Amino acid sequence: MTASAAGTRLAHRWHTARDYDTLARRIQFRNAELVAGLHPQPHEVAGAYEIGCGTGALTEALVRRLPVAEIDAVDISADMLAVAAGKPWPQRVRFSQGAFPDVPRERRYDAVFSNAALHWMHPRYPEVFAAINELLADGGLVCAATAGRTPATERFAETCRAALAPLSGLCEPDEFEARRLTLDEAAELSRAAGFTIDDAFVLERTVLVTTDTYARWWVASGGPWTATQVPAETSVDALTTALGGVGREVELVHASVFLRLRKQGPVERA
Repeated sequence: MTASAAGTRLAHRWHTARDYDTLARRIQFRNAELVAGLHPQPHEVAGAYEIGCGTGALTEALVRRLPVAEIDAVDISADMLAVAAGKPWPQRVRFSQGAFPDVPRERRYDAVFSNAALHWMHPRYPEVFAAINELLADGGLVCAATAGRTPATERFAETCRAALAPLSGLCEPDEFEARRLTLDEAAELSRAAGFTIDDAFVLERTVLVTTDTYARWWVASGGPWTATQVPAETSVDALTTALGGVGREVELVHASVFLRLRKQGPVERA
C-alpha cells in the first residue's frame, strides 16, 4: 500500500517516509527546534550524536544551532534515512542505520540529542539511558524529548478507548500509552543511569485536527490494531467513524517530556 498526504491509503504501521516528513511537521518540527535549543553552549559542541533522526527534522535544527559540530545521526528505518539523505547537508553530517541501543558505541560525544524517538524503545528504558550515558564524554549533555504522560493525555486516551469500545472484535489495547513517561519517571531513569538533571519539564499542546487526519496518524504510528488483524485502510475508516465521522474535529492532546541531562565526571579525590 502507499500513503499520501490526502490519506487515501497508508502503509501500516508507518506512513511512507515522505508522507511522515510532511505530516510530522506540525508538532515534531516544533519540538525539534526546542530540543536543539536546550544546549546552553552550542558553539562548544564538536561532536554530536542524534538518536532516531527519522527524515531529519531535528538534524536540520542541529545543523543551524551547532555551527562546528560533526553530527552522527542514526535511525532504524532505511526508508526514513533515504528521505533524510536526499536533502542538502554539509559534509559534517553523517547518517547511519541502526536500532538504538544496539549500535556501536566506541566514540564519545560532547552531546546526544533525540526527539520523539526514545519512546519507541520501551520497555528497554534503563538500558537506553545507560547506553546514552556511555556515548557521552564526561560532562557531556543529553538534550531530548519523549512522549509524556499527563492527566490530559490520560483523558484523551480514555476518550479514544470509549469511542472504540463498540467496535467489538477489532479493538486491542493501544500499546503507545505504556510508552509515555511522567516527569518523575523520566527523572528516576536519568538519575539511575548516572545523570544529573540540569533541566526537565513537560510541554503539553492541544491541537484541533479532523477525525480522519487523526485516525491516519494514529493507525500509522502504532495503534490500535495490528496489520494482520485489520487492514490499515479499514482501521482508518473504522476509527474515523468511531470518533464522529469524516470532517469532524477532535482535540488531540500531545505531551512531551523535555530533558537536559549532564553526565557526571569522575569523582575528584582529595
